[in-house]
Amino acid sequence: MPLYKGWRNLSLKEKLVAKTFINSKTGCWEWQASRNNIGYGFIRDGKKMRTAHRVSYEEFKGPIPHDMCVCHTCDNYRCVNPDHLWLGTRRDNMLDMYKKGRNGATGCPVGYRYRRVTCEHCNQTISITAHTRFHGDKCKSIIKV
Repeated sequence: MPLYKGWRNLSLKEKLVAKTFINSKTGCWEWQASRNNIGYGFIRDGKKMRTAHRVSYEEFKGPIPHDMCVCHTCDNYRCVNPDHLWLGTRRDNMLDMYKKGRNGATGCPVGYRYRRVTCEHCNQTISITAHTRFHGDKCKSIIKV
């Protein structure tokens, strides 16, 4: 979204909503502005850059207690839909990751199996999470599962 004269006068919540695209299939509010190498969105809050999903949680649901993670039910790093966000401890977040098979291991003590992909660029078999982190969305769209 291009900056315009009144951009600085918008609230953080208004800026957040202005930089999202609502995916009608998933219900995700997908962040359209700057993102880090993993895919989490960033928004400027005064002089700080903050992750967009945490800002969304605070703006729509309330404060985030110290040492709590804002987790996604949809597993979409770009999503800032407050209905897809929940608070959990680091342990809760890790258990959610294992349960959904996003840790890149071949198995876990509970017995889950995890998805691995072969990258067409480097021909390595790696976890889907690591693939996105190190190769980016462009490479992720052409993987063999």
